[in-house]
Amino acid sequence: MIRMSRLRRVLAAAAAGAVLAGCVGGQPPVDETADRPVTVLGPWTGTQEDTFEELLAGEGFDYVYQGTAAQREVLLSQVLAGTPPDIVIMPNTGELAEYAAEGLLEPLDGRGLYEPDQYDAPWTPRATGESGEHVYWVPVRAALKSIVWYRAANGRPEFVGAREWCMGMGDDGAAGWPGSDWIEDLVLQTAGARTYARWARGELEWTAEPLVRAWTAWGELMKSDGTGPARWALLNDYRGAAGEEGLLFGGRVETEERCVAEHQGSFARDLYGEAAGRADYAPSTAYLPGATVPRGREVSGDFAALFDDRAKAREVFRFLASRDGQRVWAASSESPVYSANSARGMPRPEDAVTQRIVRDLEDTALPRCLDASDVMPPAVRDAFYNAALQYLAADGLDPLPWLRSIQKVQEFEKRRPWMTGICG
Repeated sequence: MIRMSRLRRVLAAAAAGAVLAGCVGGQPPVDETADRPVTVLGPWTGTQEDTFEELLAGEGFDYVYQGTAAQREVLLSQVLAGTPPDIVIMPNTGELAEYAAEGLLEPLDGRGLYEPDQYDAPWTPRATGESGEHVYWVPVRAALKSIVWYRAANGRPEFVGAREWCMGMGDDGAAGWPGSDWIEDLVLQTAGARTYARWARGELEWTAEPLVRAWTAWGELMKSDGTGPARWALLNDYRGAAGEEGLLFGGRVETEERCVAEHQGSFARDLYGEAAGRADYAPSTAYLPGATVPRGREVSGDFAALFDDRAKAREVFRFLASRDGQRVWAASSESPVYSANSARGMPRPEDAVTQRIVRDLEDTALPRCLDASDVMPPAVRDAFYNAALQYLAADGLDPLPWLRSIQKVQEFEKRRPWMTGICG
């Protein structure tokens, strides 16, 4: 017997209720809002939200934007209510794959909604679905991971002691993900891109030696002195204390102690506020236990998908995915906007750090690998985040109890054959 996915069961029940409600009085439901504003659900809040709204308003689009850190919950509630956004933008392609499998996303290929030759691997939009016949999402922003930030005035640190790491595991919608970034980078740099990709696709068991080694190395670093940085990581939000300039410049909660370096993606500069110009970064390999030479670069993206095929929604989507749209976005933002569109042709920014990030994102000398947790099924991803939190909070270094727990979730969540291009 084929087991129906949890998402499918929930959506089927909601659909049945909607059909019954729509049939009251013998009349089909009537769409009285065909020309309504284009609704966009995205991950950006604060200044990033302001920039995105200015981008859409500047092009004269009729839109309503909703930014939230709790995208999974908000999107699912909207889908169940029968009012999904016209466009959703999120980093989690594993989550988008669930909606594609249920036939809720509009196919993008062959419709002029994006230019396939403007995207290189691993950004190349992949054919997805049970038989891999359609493309359902396109990256509209990119981020560089596998880097460590530090205060430029102090110079690049040769070594970062355990208590000197800036780290916060808290987040409004997905606490624990900063820990997953550490572990992902450790797997990539110590086991290589091929093993990393097999793991991200669910082809490698969580109890396999490369995973155990990466988790144990992370535990040894975080728990080395019994008090931190594991304790600080569990107490802190990844953005730092409220009103401060991120963890790197704002210090830690309940202490005046300053940390030295932060393992965080290129978007961390947005958290540093006015101090962003005083931050610099180095490749993470020199600071990861067990890593010797760079074996890849972890990257992430914000991917746009289309729930509604209305002409107005297609127009906004086409702009966001286009070369010209990416150029306008970058030019209109006060903070750097990094693009996965290889044809955008944007002039090099004057800021030297931003120039380096752009070069690293474009460099193909090393494999570029998408964030592993982002491409995993949501249940596996969430189990990963929770395990990272529990492992930090627990005594001891043995990660096997938590890895076995994630493996059980992975075995329950049958993989579908769409996530093939993890590294490229």
